[in-house]
Amino acid sequence: MTDKINPLQSPTAPAAGGGVSWPGDSHWGADALARAVVAAGPRLRQPLVITDPVVWRAVGPAVQAALATVPGLSWQVYDGVVPNPSLTQVREALQMARRLGCASLVAVGGGSAIDVAKVVLAGLAGHLDVEDLQAPQGRAWLDAPATPQDALLLAVPTTSGTGSESSSAALIQGDDGRKHLYRSLRTRPAIVALQPSLTLGLPPRPTAHGGFDAVLHALGTWVNTDPSPVGKALALHALRICLPALPAVLRDPDSLQARADMQMGAYLAGVAIGLNKVDAVHGMCTPLEARVHLTHAEVLAPVFSVVARHTVQTHARPYADAARTLGISNTGDEPRDALALIEAVEALARLGGIATRFTDLHLSVQEADLLATQARQSASTPLNPRPLAHEDIRSLYLQMAHPGVSP
Repeated sequence: MTDKINPLQSPTAPAAGGGVSWPGDSHWGADALARAVVAAGPRLRQPLVITDPVVWRAVGPAVQAALATVPGLSWQVYDGVVPNPSLTQVREALQMARRLGCASLVAVGGGSAIDVAKVVLAGLAGHLDVEDLQAPQGRAWLDAPATPQDALLLAVPTTSGTGSESSSAALIQGDDGRKHLYRSLRTRPAIVALQPSLTLGLPPRPTAHGGFDAVLHALGTWVNTDPSPVGKALALHALRICLPALPAVLRDPDSLQARADMQMGAYLAGVAIGLNKVDAVHGMCTPLEARVHLTHAEVLAPVFSVVARHTVQTHARPYADAARTLGISNTGDEPRDALALIEAVEALARLGGIATRFTDLHLSVQEADLLATQARQSASTPLNPRPLAHEDIRSLYLQMAHPGVSP
């Protein structure tokens, strides 16, 4: 790489060659769902639709109309998905799929429905019980290359945030109360339908929370130290789309163009994190979510504020590069431009009604120490631009619990 291709240059140029594993067939636009069903073809066999009751009431008729265009196709519906899903929903859906002889899956909804479907797919295609997926035989199946014989998963996102429709990861709460990551190219949706009209009914709160998650997916991928140039380019483009689209859709929820922009931005951010992962913001967010009764975005915003401000004290460049490229700030001073980007993201959170400080978080040193141990197990935490030792992470958690205390 040379300076001539900045700003798409990775903050750390690759020292060796690499490759890209691209997601499956993706269709976007007004008739995306119909085209996705056609693309699925004969692999769409006796599908189990995995969704939640609210989403199914809103978009179920459109999904069923699309499925009905396939001659002789019958389908079943599991609508028991809940926010922050657990292995309980995975077990229920897997048992239903097996009992009814379902040979493919259609996930309709946000990241919760799609994540549940991914783990159900692993059990269904791998002939595994849920408990097996954390065992050696389950890990072996998840780590193996995808094959044409694997059961089909068609994703129909109705939110714009997690990017689960384009990533290989699923986050499910285990029986121990902690969130566990299941990552496999074999469970990534083979076909995706990005139809903006299906997101029009999304209320303001999940619109704001999902959009903020998409922004931090893109930013975390851009600033981290993974050198994949494709992931970096997609992350920066996702930021370019999402930063104006989120305020636009909050101002005018019925704007199909704003909905389309947010949906595509979230999708591209999902592809980017599948290629490059993210940074310590998400790595530290996941263990903390098991302790607090807040949504993902409500944990994400305060963690971002503390971690990003700590990071730019010594590693401002990737943040400053994004600020300059996106037209947020170009003073020529890296720390100042980096801080302007952080402040713009914090302002976006507040615009969506998301607080950037915890108001009721209480952590002892021992509790922060345990959270730090868990955060270091994330594959993204070591990719943070500013390296974080165990003691650094513990100190940052304590700062979140006691605002104003320097890390």
